[in-house]
Amino acid sequence: MEIKREVILAPMAGYTHSAFRRLCRELGTDRVYSELINATGLIYGREERELLYFTEEERPIHLQLYGRNPEEISEAAVKVVKKYKPNAIDINFGCSVKKVLKAKAAGYLLQFPREMGRIVEETVRALKPYGTPVTAKIRLGFYEDNLEEIAEELLKAGVSAIALHPRTAKQGFSGKADWNRVKDLKRLAGNIPVIGSGDVRSWREVDEKFEETGCNGVMIGRAAVSNPWIFKEYKEKKSYTASISERVDFILKELFLMWEFFEREKACKVIKAQISQIFKGIKGKAKINNRIMRSKTCKELIENLEEVRRGNTT
Repeated sequence: MEIKREVILAPMAGYTHSAFRRLCRELGTDRVYSELINATGLIYGREERELLYFTEEERPIHLQLYGRNPEEISEAAVKVVKKYKPNAIDINFGCSVKKVLKAKAAGYLLQFPREMGRIVEETVRALKPYGTPVTAKIRLGFYEDNLEEIAEELLKAGVSAIALHPRTAKQGFSGKADWNRVKDLKRLAGNIPVIGSGDVRSWREVDEKFEETGCNGVMIGRAAVSNPWIFKEYKEKKSYTASISERVDFILKELFLMWEFFEREKACKVIKAQISQIFKGIKGKAKINNRIMRSKTCKELIENLEEVRRGNTT
């Protein structure tokens, strides 16, 4: 897998569905990942179309799986690759959400580096006939930093790229992401691409991370939810402040794209989380959000967004 100085949209549950990914690709992100997809559900026929759906404009795309053991993850990976043909399968070993940890999946497995290696090795073997690479998204460890042990197992297992969020699972998003550990991982990984993730808040920081760590890719997550124009800023190497009208247009375009794979009223509920973020830093944000969030139907939501575009926030 070749990744050279790419700026990548990080996967985030509830946000990085196909519609948002497509708009971020238009704005300049080089690569995208799907939200978490449950391997167990896939095996038993519970395909979550909203999570698996993607279009050709989104490529290269990694479909991201999580599960408990090598057998279920490799089986689910084959099923996904045969039907959807993503550019890569990513195995999530970083999610620290309580219900995922309770299922002894994703971030929970950071406590067992050898098991992580077995999962990657089995999935690499299963996907070899299809020529689909296997990547992994990890954290430093569960309770404490044991990055070297984790990296050794994944590299030995044949992983094609590693994305590191340099916090432990127990830290969640508290404290500060330790990008020195991204540099350490790149040194350990050699020719295997390393992607750094965590606390990248502005386009200027992207080049800083490349220079400081030598990493192959920089992921942007939370900052992109409130400012998807960060990818445009990085490509053009200049700051950009989207107007209220542009923000409304972005949300409406995202909503209409969501109707391809979401039921209409559900899409209007889901997109409210995005709306609450996208007006951050805008004067009168509280009034704007108040008007929009009280919308009870799709029709009302669209009408209120159009009123906001016209400058009416009361």
